[in-house]
Amino acid sequence: MEASRQAQFFVPRCEHSNQTSRVSMAAVEIQRGEQLVEYSARSQSVQSFKAMEMMAAARLLEEQGRSIIHLEVGQPDFFAPHAVSDRAKSTIESNLTGYSNAEGLPELRESIAAFYGNRFGLAIDPRRVIVTAGASGALALLLPLLTDPGQGWLLPDPGYPSYRHFVSAFGCDVQALPVDAAHHFQPTPSQIQEAWRSNTKACLLATPSNPAGTCIQSDVFGEIAGVVSDKRGHLIVDEIYQGVSPEGEPLPTMLSKTDDAFIVNSFSKYFGMTGWRLGWLIVPDQAVDPLIRIAQNLFICPSVVAQAAAVAAFREEAIEEADRRSLDLAQKRRLMSEGLEAIGFTVPANPDGAFYLFAEVPAGAPEAETFCHQALQQVGVAMTPGIDFGDNGTERFVRISCAQPTSVLLDALQRLRGLAA
Repeated sequence: MEASRQAQFFVPRCEHSNQTSRVSMAAVEIQRGEQLVEYSARSQSVQSFKAMEMMAAARLLEEQGRSIIHLEVGQPDFFAPHAVSDRAKSTIESNLTGYSNAEGLPELRESIAAFYGNRFGLAIDPRRVIVTAGASGALALLLPLLTDPGQGWLLPDPGYPSYRHFVSAFGCDVQALPVDAAHHFQPTPSQIQEAWRSNTKACLLATPSNPAGTCIQSDVFGEIAGVVSDKRGHLIVDEIYQGVSPEGEPLPTMLSKTDDAFIVNSFSKYFGMTGWRLGWLIVPDQAVDPLIRIAQNLFICPSVVAQAAAVAAFREEAIEEADRRSLDLAQKRRLMSEGLEAIGFTVPANPDGAFYLFAEVPAGAPEAETFCHQALQQVGVAMTPGIDFGDNGTERFVRISCAQPTSVLLDALQRLRGLAA
């Protein structure tokens, strides 16, 4: 199941910023010719994503003729199932490209609800399914639904960088929730309890997580939901890597324990549809109507071609194809984990899913950001420094994406062996 080339990456995102301070509302003046143009301080707080900086630097080297291995960006090395591409073509040829309802095509919402029934035995009312413009679009809907400016969101540190930039861009308070290898890079219920502040309104978790690929254990799902409920807060769970599981078996969903959580999912990872920009939310029934109103105004609707095509992702043959790919990714993850350990890296928490490794650089190596630049310049391997994902002990960590053909991963290990020696 290997692609004939390395996957090509076109994924705009954000970079690390101070996670504990609220954004000042003072304007920022920028020189444009002889005129000063005023932009918000909020806009200045949203910086570039170091993974994208590494990718841009890698592209420049490729343009100079260098051979570069891309392990820096979280994009699968496969593409949409064939049934999805075929459905997209027929949708365009039939000119079925007008607006849909803001909440998505009924056929797609029903297919998503049925997927949870088939895979988890859960009866999800299709009304509770809101189709979004990717998982990012889902977060853009949830922030104005759940919080007002100045209210806080608990976010794992380390965690996906764009979380904090979404929160700060909406004028809310980013509140770091430190996680570490001792707890599998996931928070415990007691940690959430202790981290909750007087202005905290929401807690956003990810299972499997990014950057570590670790899962919240299903036996604590209910306890976490209970802690957030007791605080009269909102629980948001990012499950976009849920289908990318180690043995081809579905990883658990928070929906198995509560109907009050807001579940974020996406077609990008499990289905390999990154550029289609399509995701979904499963939300409590009472949240449906206000979410639709917000979606009508912010997005009108997600891409109708992508929606119509995505219905085919739930066909039996497409699910079988996605599951085969997940098994392939699990094998690559194990290959890279063992290979990195053999050349001096440390992987302190083995991932439960996704396609990342969060690894500590070898003893004696410089801190991770410098190490990543050395790896790119000297041996042509692009990785993401851990500081992109937070402040909590990330200085010596790198995130490595294993979503490349096996031959490419073996080449990367050989190149890194020479650097680490």
